[in-house]
Amino acid sequence: MLEFMEYLHEENRFKYRFHLIDRDGEMVFRYDNAPHHDIATFPHHKHLHSGIAESKEKGLLDVLSEVDVLISEGIEPFK
Repeated sequence: MLEFMEYLHEENRFKYRFHLIDRDGEMVFRYDNAPHHDIATFPHHKHLHSGIAESKEKGLLDVLSEVDVLISEGIEPFK
């Protein structure tokens, strides 16, 4: 399941969140731009089971492409 939120006003994108959850309800990853992690790509980051990773700004098409790769490569939990 992919939950997502983008807060847009005219041509400005203020907030985003893309949260991928597997069939067991476990997080696969989450991208967001909440300013709560001090990393080089602040405020953009990716949540993983192993921790927080740097990330460029993501959009819905970027995330859908990543999900497509996970599914087509048969990566857990998409087998």
